[in-house]
Amino acid sequence: MIMISLMMINACQTDPIFIGGDLTDPNTQAGSEACPEGIVSFQGEILPLIVSSCAYSGCHDAASAEDDVVLDNYEHILKEVKPGKPGDSELYESITEKDQDDIMPPPPHQPLTGDEIALIKTWIEQGAKNTSCGTPCDPALSGFSNSIYPLLKTYCIGCHSQASAQGNVNLETYNDILPYVKNGSLLGSMKHENGFVAMPLSTPKVSDCIIQQIENWINEGAQNN
Repeated sequence: MIMISLMMINACQTDPIFIGGDLTDPNTQAGSEACPEGIVSFQGEILPLIVSSCAYSGCHDAASAEDDVVLDNYEHILKEVKPGKPGDSELYESITEKDQDDIMPPPPHQPLTGDEIALIKTWIEQGAKNTSCGTPCDPALSGFSNSIYPLLKTYCIGCHSQASAQGNVNLETYNDILPYVKNGSLLGSMKHENGFVAMPLSTPKVSDCIIQQIENWINEGAQNN
């Protein structure tokens, strides 16, 4: 069995903030319980997206700290955000920058999608809180293009792309992902099984529901559908 080797990034030590009556246990898996309708989860949605897209070696992880910016946990990310005001937030300005020399993530890394940028904007507008509730999940949704690939992009591909193959692991395309499916290392790492490096390292383990989605896709033949 082949072990995925990943670059360690410091984990967030800040106690999560909760909204309304949904007092989700901060020690539970990200995604284990849905947020109140309309509320963006920092731990379940924003943190894995920013870590995967920005906090990799050579950019904004703790070791590299490009431009003295580290984006590996809530406290560090909040330094680049003005709660309630995305237009005044360095983080939001950098991901919507028109100049290719200043945009984050920088080329040749994949830019954030419109939906991902909108998600970060909404989180900032909601006060940029350290919410730890999860996100809705349906394990029956196991199509690669619409369900599995977006999950891997959020949690993995920023650090494991052709432009930034941490640990010499590239998960950017279906053909890149398939070998790690076949040798068991993709699912083994996400399940935190013995013999594999736990993935993602810098954020909480993904929910059982997300793991079930990926496992269902694999059990159904890991098709490029």
